[in-house]
Amino acid sequence: MAWPAATTLTSLLMLLLMTIADSFSPRIIATNQAPFGRILKAVKLPGGYMEVVQEQRCSHSLLRLTCRSLRAFIFILEAEYHANHTEFCQKESKNLKEELKMWTNKGSTRKRTNMQELKGNYILDDEDIEADIVDIRSSLNKRCSGQKHCRYNVTIEHPGAHSWVPGEILLKYACIPEVAVKRYCNQQVKVISEDGGYLNTPGYPLYYIGETCGWTFRTFNDQRIVLTFHDLNIRGPDADGNCMDIVRVRDSGSTLFEFCGTTAGVRVVSYSNVLTLDFVTSKRFYNARGFLLQYQVLGCPEVLAPNGSYVSNGTLTSRTFLCKSGSVFPDSRERKRTLECKNGKWNETATKLPNCIGLRTHAYPRSRITATHARGYRETETRELVEELYPPHLRSPCEHIAKVITETSRKIVTK
Repeated sequence: MAWPAATTLTSLLMLLLMTIADSFSPRIIATNQAPFGRILKAVKLPGGYMEVVQEQRCSHSLLRLTCRSLRAFIFILEAEYHANHTEFCQKESKNLKEELKMWTNKGSTRKRTNMQELKGNYILDDEDIEADIVDIRSSLNKRCSGQKHCRYNVTIEHPGAHSWVPGEILLKYACIPEVAVKRYCNQQVKVISEDGGYLNTPGYPLYYIGETCGWTFRTFNDQRIVLTFHDLNIRGPDADGNCMDIVRVRDSGSTLFEFCGTTAGVRVVSYSNVLTLDFVTSKRFYNARGFLLQYQVLGCPEVLAPNGSYVSNGTLTSRTFLCKSGSVFPDSRERKRTLECKNGKWNETATKLPNCIGLRTHAYPRSRITATHARGYRETETRELVEELYPPHLRSPCEHIAKVITETSRKIVTK
């Protein structure tokens, strides 16, 4: 019959321990964070949908990152601390309102400073003033990347963050299906869409094996490839600065990227449509995460200029065609046509672009003639018609230009 009393005593003891623990952790505040963050979008990948989640929290609260699917894992897209944004801390805990008044947060200074500790002729210089925005992906990757769920507190996990003023944490992460990530060495990878795909080293995020891995990424001609290392954590350089393990990206024999250690968000862009990635390691197992990257295509396939036109301007995101003098595209009645590259595809079917036709053979129906068309003939095409119809020695600045304007206007009115 002593069980009820024992249960009550145990509950009181647990409550007392929680109270004591809270008194020793004044900077960690309780929050009403929902089990799942705000889902920005779902991206369709082979094997399922990847959910992109966004959170905005106080830096002195406990963050919980969770994937709704047990067959997905976390990787970090963005993670920043903003010193000058304290509204989230004030919303999450009323106790912080008074605490914030006691913490200095002037200009770009984000550290809590006790001025009584600055003795003698100490001068606060630029090295003591730190940036208001800090990238915290390195510590967040260490704690959460590759996991199905995790808890993270920046004041404990990130170096030096214990002295930061309470501010905003802006976090964006993705939950990606495990089956959507390539995880084997020595593969040929086709890159055919802007979203591309994902790849990680064998054993990620627990370890990487002591063997050399290689991947070759290939896309269509006249397109380029982008590799984004969302999480890269391998053995760092030794005392002499030499890398025992190394990640190397090459394009046609030229090295674009070479690194050992820990980083996040590195973006490598190829010059051609073929890119090689090598992960060279020592012949033994090592307790580090390895890497997780995203591969994407940059630009659209090459498109030939329609008959009677030429490329006047071409970039990775657009292509502009211009009909030769005295001709237009029949469907738009314009000399110029611009294609936009979106998601690795042109906004128009390149093979169905109409050929340019001459103005003199292009009949406008009377019902379609407008003042704009007439003005276009007079102001835009007159100069081209003069150049086409009259050789240089017959071009008079007054007589022939006036003649062409008159004849062109007459054609529009009488048709």
